[in-house]
Amino acid sequence: MDASDGRTFLTEGDSITLNLDDLDFDVVRFEALAAGSEPEQLEQALVVYRGDLLDGFGLKEEPFEDWLRVERERLRAMAVAALDKLVAHYCTTNDPASCVRSATRLLAMEPLREDIHRALMRAYAVQGRLTLALRQYENCRSALQRELNVQPEPETRHLYEDLRTRRMTPQAASRIAASASPSRTPPPSPARTGERPAFEAEQRRPATHYVKSAGINIAYQVTGDGPIDLIHVPGWVSNLDLAWSSPRLAHVLQRLGFSRLIRMDKRGTGLSDRNVGLPTLEERMEDVRAVLDAVGSKRTVLFGSSEGGPMCMLFAATYPERTAALVLNGAYASGRWSKDYPWARTSEQVEEDLAAVERQWGEPADMSNAAPSLMNDSFEREWFAAYLRNSASPADAIALWRWGTEIDVRALLPAIHVPTLIVQTAGDRWVKPGEGRYLATHIEGAKYIELPGRDHVIWGENSDRLVDEIQTFVTGALPAAPGERVLVTALHVEVVGLPSALVNTSNQTWRDLMQRHDDEIRKELHHADGQEIQRTGNGFLAVFQRPTRAIQCALAIRRRLGESGLRVRAAIHIGECERHGDDFTGIAIQLTSRLLDHAGPGEIIVSRTVRDLTAGSGLTFEEHCEMEFPGTPDTWQLFSVGESAV
Repeated sequence: MDASDGRTFLTEGDSITLNLDDLDFDVVRFEALAAGSEPEQLEQALVVYRGDLLDGFGLKEEPFEDWLRVERERLRAMAVAALDKLVAHYCTTNDPASCVRSATRLLAMEPLREDIHRALMRAYAVQGRLTLALRQYENCRSALQRELNVQPEPETRHLYEDLRTRRMTPQAASRIAASASPSRTPPPSPARTGERPAFEAEQRRPATHYVKSAGINIAYQVTGDGPIDLIHVPGWVSNLDLAWSSPRLAHVLQRLGFSRLIRMDKRGTGLSDRNVGLPTLEERMEDVRAVLDAVGSKRTVLFGSSEGGPMCMLFAATYPERTAALVLNGAYASGRWSKDYPWARTSEQVEEDLAAVERQWGEPADMSNAAPSLMNDSFEREWFAAYLRNSASPADAIALWRWGTEIDVRALLPAIHVPTLIVQTAGDRWVKPGEGRYLATHIEGAKYIELPGRDHVIWGENSDRLVDEIQTFVTGALPAAPGERVLVTALHVEVVGLPSALVNTSNQTWRDLMQRHDDEIRKELHHADGQEIQRTGNGFLAVFQRPTRAIQCALAIRRRLGESGLRVRAAIHIGECERHGDDFTGIAIQLTSRLLDHAGPGEIIVSRTVRDLTAGSGLTFEEHCEMEFPGTPDTWQLFSVGESAV
């Protein structure tokens, strides 16, 4: 077949073929322009897109009509996505006229998009067209009532009330514009312009507040006014203020505003106190509790990203009555490779990672692992480097990275009994899908969702899908607070042996002495926030909410009674128990008593779980022995608290 003569129709035998090489198709041109990220390309794409494909044309042949219906929906979705991006762009660049034009066209295609109704209301308000802004609310309310029989969201109603008061000074108008909730598409990065954007979110950073937690100042911010409290615990290091300097991350934070969003910088990072030494997981858990107490949150959704996940798991198991739900994204149960956890990085890989962090610190960030989709985005790379520099010093960042790899909360997972959502990216290079599936398998009733893509950070390529899944999960009918299954640390301490001077004393003298020592033990239990649950011959059984407190209490009891010549032994384990008023029962209590059989005079024995959860506390441990316990499948590895522990 030869088309060199420029003919449109080509023939070969009984076949007739169209020569399309020199023809211009508006569909092809639209697809190419809509795939771009520059506003000019998107505007041109929408000029080409004038409505449904072959509108008004039909062959009344089922195969053709089926194909046409699918193509129309596909091209329509591309047009909606282009308008979404333009609305976001014009909101962040303070171009209300263009925002009105794009939002109006988008609502004509999708009249139930409440976020776009709000964007249009704000754009009208900035233009001083309050009547149109209020009328837009009525359009929104009518559409929702007619099609879905629902009322507008609280954010929309609050915006309407603000506008209706007509107390709109120029400064207030600017504030309403600044509070715009962008569309569900992250705003484009300014990387291609090479300029730092005049990004509105930087001008509307929320106030930073502080709360004391064990003498450490913990920084936190609160945004959004939704009916659900949600606290986000970030991974590794963070900086509350610098987070708003990234259009992509700020977009995620704004979308999380369907809740009352609570964010914090963990101790040793960001705006919280620095140079406070390595934390323990339980100390960071108590920091979260202090923040929640400060903002009056009684029952909260915990959203843990990456290294923030294990601490949220510990909180959910320890304080189920305060946990409405648990959301984990890119989170893990163990930071180091083992035969039964083969997805984590080996010790050699960890050392390579740490060397790379130290070598590259301060340079434009290497996003190849954290967010491969942003590797070529110079603005995001520069911003992320600044974000890290302002989150921790190089030495602290390296120490915290190493600390994060020593976390192991696998033993706690069966003790989590709150609604749990696990979202994992299929191509995540830091936390593998197998780790997310492991969590889903070992947390009772957990819902597991695997998203396509490779980005580990929450502001990556799947940011909107991530927020969609979280919002759907937590705004559903969350069950009432769970029952009385709780995670506790059990301490069994026992006096062993008598000083020779007491062997021949009278019974009354002995009783008086033991009563005095019982009082001293109870004082130490009270000082460490322990709860006595049973008096056992020459000992006590008590429970704590923090394993470090239990160890410190055992050390204090050993020291105090040692001054009187008495020797004690102690065993400590953490696990799930049943609470019946002031009484606690369950395998964790029984196991602690069995551990005590392996402790000699003066020894404090802990389970491996306790050792793993107190990493960073300064306590030292030595391998002691292994034991088996009827009814449990595994061999229990025991450790003794080192002599240097204080």
